[in-house]
Amino acid sequence: MSTKKIMSIIAWVVIGVLGLFAFILYATIKTKSTGLNQYAPYNEWVGRTVTMDKETVLFKEKISMNDNAAYPYILLDSRHPQWQYVEEQKRIGDIEEIATFHAGTELRLEKAIQYTNGVSGFSYPTVFGTIISNGKEYRVGYQWGKMDIGKSFDKVEKCWQFHQAPWQKVRDTSFYALPTAKFW
Repeated sequence: MSTKKIMSIIAWVVIGVLGLFAFILYATIKTKSTGLNQYAPYNEWVGRTVTMDKETVLFKEKISMNDNAAYPYILLDSRHPQWQYVEEQKRIGDIEEIATFHAGTELRLEKAIQYTNGVSGFSYPTVFGTIISNGKEYRVGYQWGKMDIGKSFDKVEKCWQFHQAPWQKVRDTSFYALPTAKFW
């Protein structure tokens, strides 16, 4: 075998190894997602039009936390765990307030997706839907659900709990089992 041929084989092996490394790195750090429409409590709500019994505020994030570009806005209300950070996020320019919806506004819930961050491994479920107000359509995401870390570390399957959403009359205090988001 000539030196040129050996160098060519080594070059292709190095390129192949680098390509495999890049793919593995991408697969590891990419945010993963899986549908939640068939899992409780989402299966009770997805596909329905609900009436919100609380004032809600629509925001646009500077850098979107949800990977679903078809739903560019986030919806928050004063019972949402992220509400306490809204004023600070507005002050530093991370979010922009778009509209306020009064109690009685209808939201059509279309789907629910679990996102898992590839770096931290933490998951955040989001319900997506549409609000039509004053002739304008807003496609929104509402993060709903939080994992109880203690239960998860103890390998308790039902470790997800939900704050009271603006369309719920009372808070559901049950714990639920949700799947981990997958890459494929």
